[in-house]
Amino acid sequence: MRAFIAISIPDEVKTRMTAAAQRLAPLAIDVKWRNKDQFHLTLAFLGEVSPAILPHVTAAADRVCSAFPAFVCRASGYGFFGTKRNPRTLWAGVEPLPELEALHANLWKDLKKFGYENDETDFSPHITLGRCRESARNHPVVEAMDEDQTSDFGEWEVTRVTLYESRPTPRGPIYRSLSHAALAASVDAS
Repeated sequence: MRAFIAISIPDEVKTRMTAAAQRLAPLAIDVKWRNKDQFHLTLAFLGEVSPAILPHVTAAADRVCSAFPAFVCRASGYGFFGTKRNPRTLWAGVEPLPELEALHANLWKDLKKFGYENDETDFSPHITLGRCRESARNHPVVEAMDEDQTSDFGEWEVTRVTLYESRPTPRGPIYRSLSHAALAASVDAS
């Protein structure tokens, strides 16, 4: 099964992202927009995982998360991967907090013991809004995103991470929660 570890996004933030994608959609060509149920902040994409290794991945996430206090994330602004002329992925930004970056790094450090390697050179926290077809020229949508850098999608307290299974379908992936790993304490408890 395909699996990844991510931070889930609250409904009110997802609603604002959905509205933003709907505003951008008329300017875009050949973009497969994510729906509300597909928004998340990926910390570790594992790819194909044997069911036999899942308990080890779950234990690694539990170990790492139990050492981190809860923290607040904020999603705002837009970005893209690829070029301005041919973006591959359109996304909403997430403030790159030290706590978020440390959680990401420590998850990968622990997962490395099980043969997983982080292929990213830099961690760019983001929430994917849509994926562009390779040949699509989407300069107008990137310009619209550049002009709307003040978009604030909201903030939320991160109290756990989730291990998800990703099942591909013709309408896009369907995500199923496999387990949760709680962070040490909530922000209010400090």
